[in-house]
Amino acid sequence: MLGMDENRIREGVTSADDTGLIAGEELITEAETMLPLERPVPPHHDLHAALPREHAGHATIDRLRDEVAAASPNRRSIEAHVSNLRALPELEAIVANWWDDPKTQRFIAYLSQIGL
Repeated sequence: MLGMDENRIREGVTSADDTGLIAGEELITEAETMLPLERPVPPHHDLHAALPREHAGHATIDRLRDEVAAASPNRRSIEAHVSNLRALPELEAIVANWWDDPKTQRFIAYLSQIGL
């Protein structure tokens, strides 16, 4: 659980980073490394609701959710699940909105940087 100071730091860095106002990458790096990795929660309830009950895509939705929540999430596995789900017309917009969110992209970038 994050303390009040850590929450303020995360919010400030995230807001400034999203708007491009922070020029000092050192500050961003320091804040990113001292705070726990914030995991984006895939919209699995919305995804499940958009598919017929018997659709095979339900298993991929669950695998995506589980991979993001894993102790050591695998970026390539997450990307593969996202690609498979985006290929389904019923899910394309829901997945795209989650995937394109800056918080999700930051999480994926962190996985790449730290080699998970």
